[in-house]
Amino acid sequence: DFCDLHSAVLDGSIDLQGAKDVFPGHPVDTFIKENTAVRRQIETYKETSKDIDRISDSEISGYILKLRTIFNNLSDIDKHYKRKEYLLFPFLEKHLITGPPKVMWGKHDETRELLKKSHEILTSSISKAVELKSALKGTLNIAVERIEGMIMKEEEILFPMAIDTLNEE
Repeated sequence: DFCDLHSAVLDGSIDLQGAKDVFPGHPVDTFIKENTAVRRQIETYKETSKDIDRISDSEISGYILKLRTIFNNLSDIDKHYKRKEYLLFPFLEKHLITGPPKVMWGKHDETRELLKKSHEILTSSISKAVELKSALKGTLNIAVERIEGMIMKEEEILFPMAIDTLNEE
């Protein structure tokens, strides 16, 4: 089960030391570079979201604008997910690796839905800091946590598996 594999990686019972290095230009190298850019947006979000407790109702529109910019940038993750779904997953499936792609595709869809809800919240008529704080603690934080979690699953499970499989050909 993919979740058991994920847990084994997290608790350190799977040794990733033998993982092959990825050369520049390799599809996995591109995915890793994209993840680095997404991590920067996640860090910006985390820094920005710390201010929510200090934001007054009169500052809400500027704060929402900052969040919209971050979430517009985070929404680029959809392109990353689509490339995984249409380029990497079929290749892995051809090599009978079906579990991780199937589970991840489902998680991508959940994240897309959370990003859509986040955009709806950030374009709604929120005028009170308390309303935004509630949305932030709920939907927005969850969307960011899901993106961050997927990066970890990619880099600790999917990409090493893909490198090993791609290097066999």
